[in-house]
Amino acid sequence: MNISEDELEQRLRALFADERLDLPPPPDAGAVIVTGARRRRRRRHTVQAVAGVAAAVVAVAGGLTMIRLHTEDGTAAISVPGTGVGSKPAENLTQGRPPEPSTPGPTGTQSIQASAPPGASTPSSPTRRPTSAPAPSTLAEVTTGPLLAADGFGKLKLGMSEADVAAQTVTLSDAQAGAGCTVYKAQGSGVPASASVVISKAAGLVVVTPDVAAHTAEGIGAGSTKDQILAVYPAAKEETGGVVAPAGTAAEYRFRLDRTGVVQTSLTSVTQDCAG
Repeated sequence: MNISEDELEQRLRALFADERLDLPPPPDAGAVIVTGARRRRRRRHTVQAVAGVAAAVVAVAGGLTMIRLHTEDGTAAISVPGTGVGSKPAENLTQGRPPEPSTPGPTGTQSIQASAPPGASTPSSPTRRPTSAPAPSTLAEVTTGPLLAADGFGKLKLGMSEADVAAQTVTLSDAQAGAGCTVYKAQGSGVPASASVVISKAAGLVVVTPDVAAHTAEGIGAGSTKDQILAVYPAAKEETGGVVAPAGTAAEYRFRLDRTGVVQTSLTSVTQDCAG
């Protein structure tokens, strides 16, 4: 039976329009599609991460391979610091040279001295010693001000009478008489500076106290600390407001101190009979 093209087209349209041929999607089709898409995305990310790690491994392996290249003399060695393990150097393969015996080099845990040839001297590391403050006895000596010697001050000497003092071009003034002793102000060319002196009728000159900060022959003077005094005069003894130190066998120094150190120095006779 012959059917025209128009009739065939109409029958096909009717056939395809029949609802019995429809294939409806399941209710969860959307969720299934989204889940599948997420699964494919995770797989793609995993593949990319693995590919990156593989590329890094290849790069490291390539770097190690480059390190193992021969040096100019035909050998090279690799050691891993901190592991104590080193790779054996490659044999000398330079054309025209026979293989040379390899000598293992020092590893990261070996010292340089271990690889030095026998008999060779190796410099030792300098030992750093802790720094400390200098001992009181090594500090700078005080030389400022006039010298108060162990036997007197200028031409004034312990034991001198008033007449002896006057004979040394020293003027005594401002007399303050006491029981057996008199305090004077001593001035003149016979002394380096004015001073307060005490003269005993029985023992003569027994105390000299310069009006300015004087220093001793041992370098104790203005600003010296108690520790310095005790270091210079080991037999010195502390007293209220200062320190008493021996000045030979017949006299002693009396150092008056405040928070800045020595502020006044006196020379006294050990045989004095005056109070103070």
